[in-house]
Amino acid sequence: MKKYTIIALLAATAATAASPLEYVGHRGSAWGVENTEEAFLNGVKQGYGWLETDVRVSSDRRFVLCHDEDTRRLGGNRVVAESTLDELRADTLRQTRLGKPYTARLATLAEFLDICRQGGVRPVIELKWGTGVNSKDCSNVPALMAEIDSLGFTHECVILTSMKPVLEYIHANYPDVKLQFLGGAKWRDSFAWCDSLRMDVDIAHTALTATAVDSLHNIGLKVNCWTVDKPERAAELIEYGVDMITTNSLPVSK
Repeated sequence: MKKYTIIALLAATAATAASPLEYVGHRGSAWGVENTEEAFLNGVKQGYGWLETDVRVSSDRRFVLCHDEDTRRLGGNRVVAESTLDELRADTLRQTRLGKPYTARLATLAEFLDICRQGGVRPVIELKWGTGVNSKDCSNVPALMAEIDSLGFTHECVILTSMKPVLEYIHANYPDVKLQFLGGAKWRDSFAWCDSLRMDVDIAHTALTATAVDSLHNIGLKVNCWTVDKPERAAELIEYGVDMITTNSLPVSK
């Protein structure tokens, strides 16, 4: 399918969606090393209304952005939880995306939020297992929330994770913060739990059907889906009525 036809299909489908569709730049965007400044800035330029990132905790208790437990996939040699921020920044991160090579340094949560603030976009903050931010220990969550609040995003962010105890802790102690449960193929096992906490969801798009979206909307929950890069699939999901699409590189339908 030609590019202009795909874009037209997405635009026409989005126009019929039940609620305004919102695009989330996955780890920023495909234009830059994931979860780094260039990818975030290009996500802003792409027109995404939200930018998503992955948060971990360094050995000196700094909130840093990395999807994996270590930096090896991106050319580094550090385990995040065992390294200080300075040590992590000493790694040169490399990634080829859409055929173009990029280099970057590791970014912090504060830097990400500052880019969101300056770019006029909102953050989706995915919490990965970290020191004091995990299913067995939430002792570092107050420091995380204080950092988010200091940059003015307490009421403007979404916090996302698959760690239910962390979501329950935030729900109980920070009731005004928007939350999403991160689910995969077995997300239906958590349907009643999400309903009981009024918890929106972010579900792998391969596990979504029109009926599933309807069932979540019928109990008043919003549906985000990840990670969608094929326009034809995006068009199907928009027809289903999803509220948000997380993507690396889809064009934004106006």
